[in-house]
Amino acid sequence: MRIITPQDFQTQRAPDDWVTGAVWMDRSPAGPSPDAGVFRVFFEPGARTNWHTHPEGQVLFIVSGTCRVGKENEPPVDVDAGSVVYFAPNEKHWHGANPDSYMVHAAVNPAANSNGGTDWLETVTDTQYANT
Repeated sequence: MRIITPQDFQTQRAPDDWVTGAVWMDRSPAGPSPDAGVFRVFFEPGARTNWHTHPEGQVLFIVSGTCRVGKENEPPVDVDAGSVVYFAPNEKHWHGANPDSYMVHAAVNPAANSNGGTDWLETVTDTQYANT
């Protein structure tokens, strides 16, 4: 058993080449597989990740606010607090706050590595973000 306390989390602003807008993340220290990256992520209204994939998939638990999620070749969807979103391995997607609310989600990325098991891709355009 291993317990990660709040003091163990590393808080940082998300790098500009991963997101659009102001995004803050608390990252738990993760070891090699079969460990997982666990993140608490805070998005200001309209902030969002770039397109990205995870080799082992990703699970989001929406803690507060409304999360906007997008999957390749589909319009984005708004998801309310208390909901869970599953992304399949290598599924190209993005997520962030809708334009009218702050949003916090917890993310679990199996098979963590130095960037949480994430392959970062291109920016989500304003048109892709707003295409609801």
